[in-house]
Amino acid sequence: MNIVVIMDDLRIEWLCGRVNDSLDVHQNDDFEELLSRNDGHAELMISDYLNQTTDDTHQPLIFYKLVLEQDEEIEVECGK
Repeated sequence: MNIVVIMDDLRIEWLCGRVNDSLDVHQNDDFEELLSRNDGHAELMISDYLNQTTDDTHQPLIFYKLVLEQDEEIEVECGK
């Protein structure tokens, strides 16, 4: 598994692997893109979540994947 520098926390690297396996994603590009959104805001939010103590209120961390089908209209010329 090739992890870029953005994931310097081993817990985030582990989480990336579990999320990718669960969502049947075969490359890290989507997770890395998630972490880099809004100047790394998502990575900070995940880090904060992972750094919560057991005394903090428990909230789930949910990842999901949207699969959208798109129709593409193609115009084909038929020769005579």
